[in-house]
Amino acid sequence: MLGYANDDAFVTFLTDKIIPRVQGHINAFCRRDFDVDYPAAIPAAVKDIAARAAANTLQYIIMNKMGPLIREKDIKLAIPEQEILTPGLKALLIEGNWVKRKAITKASSYKEIEE
Repeated sequence: MLGYANDDAFVTFLTDKIIPRVQGHINAFCRRDFDVDYPAAIPAAVKDIAARAAANTLQYIIMNKMGPLIREKDIKLAIPEQEILTPGLKALLIEGNWVKRKAITKASSYKEIEE
């Protein structure tokens, strides 16, 4: 698959290259490290989203091997959009409450009155 000599070489590619990259994108989007926050086991829903993101990554690798341009309606050529975390996957992460919220810091220009 994708020009690898055998299944073991392809699995090594997935394990060493694709999965860490997908994990990095999800951790960055969610502003957390799932390995630290869930040391016993990463939630199944997050693993499912990661699998879909990995599939998106592989799809784009295959599309790029075929050539960077795609034909639309026999006339227009376009470069395919390469999103690992699609809006749908981002929505699943948000809806599942996997994204850490930014801390709200309130600042005031009022000075403290010393008594």
